Amino acid sequence: MKANEIIVFADTNLYSKDSIFKCLYWYGAKFHTNISIENNQYKISLTPVAEKELSKQEIDTIVQQLNNDLIDFNLRDIVSKETANIRDLLIAKAFSNGEFDELPIGEIADPIGFDINNLIDGAR
Repeated sequence: MKANEIIVFADTNLYSKDSIFKCLYWYGAKFHTNISIENNQYKISLTPVAEKELSKQEIDTIVQQLNNDLIDFNLRDIVSKETANIRDLLIAKAFSNGEFDELPIGEIADPIGFDINNLIDGAR
């Protein structure tokens, strides 16, 4: 380990490669980053671009922020994958030129008297 180098490990079974790279992109302005895989773990090393010595408190803060960011970007990746079909359907509908603009089959009702048909008819 080099002086001033921060090393963090992330399990390859928990974090996707995409989320690791997306997360570390934002660290590129302040750190030189290096990623490797060792024993089913990503080895992430950060070395400050500036030649100043980091204090123990600064290192702890950076490691905590990196851990939070890894979780954030991994969750974004999970949500993106889970909602891909919905996103594709919305894009298809947006560019369909009205091909899918029909009322759904069945009756839409609300026990408190809300009538969706009043809104639909009023919008036309």
